[in-house]
Amino acid sequence: MTQITPPRKPPEHGDRLLECEIALEAPLRLLVDDAVVAGWAPREVFAALRSIVGNQRQAYGADPDPADDPNWITATSQIT
Repeated sequence: MTQITPPRKPPEHGDRLLECEIALEAPLRLLVDDAVVAGWAPREVFAALRSIVGNQRQAYGADPDPADDPNWITATSQIT
């Protein structure tokens, strides 16, 4: 898996979102490319990503740090 660079700017810095976008762009492009090579249409990939992002936004809103939840390990280990 591609490593994502950590933030260098403090949370209140105006360019922090741009820095995050740059850090995520290459890994996301690789994920999309892998899905397309596997046979998914780009439209399907982007629709699925939109859905996943929405679900993750809700999940993180309810539990901002799921890794500290003991049930998180069990739930993620069941994903194949």
